[in-house]
Amino acid sequence: MTDNAAAAMPSQAIRVLVVDDNESVGKTFGWMLEVLGHDVRVARDGATALDLARTFRPEVVMLDIGLPGMNGYELCQKMRAEPSLAGCVFVAQTGWSQPEHLERSKKAGFDHHWVKPIPMDRLEKLLNSLSSKAAA
Repeated sequence: MTDNAAAAMPSQAIRVLVVDDNESVGKTFGWMLEVLGHDVRVARDGATALDLARTFRPEVVMLDIGLPGMNGYELCQKMRAEPSLAGCVFVAQTGWSQPEHLERSKKAGFDHHWVKPIPMDRLEKLLNSLSSKAAA
């Protein structure tokens, strides 16, 4: 491992749940997070994500808004109601960036609203800050 790669590794792995109905996007995003040293699970729909979250207990949920069936707003609200997910950080990852989308995501309980494509440095900064807090 190079010095740069070692420096990029988190001090503690974060459990991240990626929820995206686009299989390629979800898998690729999951792989990138695993390369950064995190424990990742991927779900393609709301019901599967909710079930998985109850057992996996993610610390961060990267959640697409435009999911079929239960959309990301509804899923975030349901996950926020789960006692086992208290303290979880919810990040909307979406192509929707109008002011009404930002307001709706805030009302649904998202901590962040990021427009795709998500810059990896932004994501690394968030995960590294959580990793540092967990290691302290």
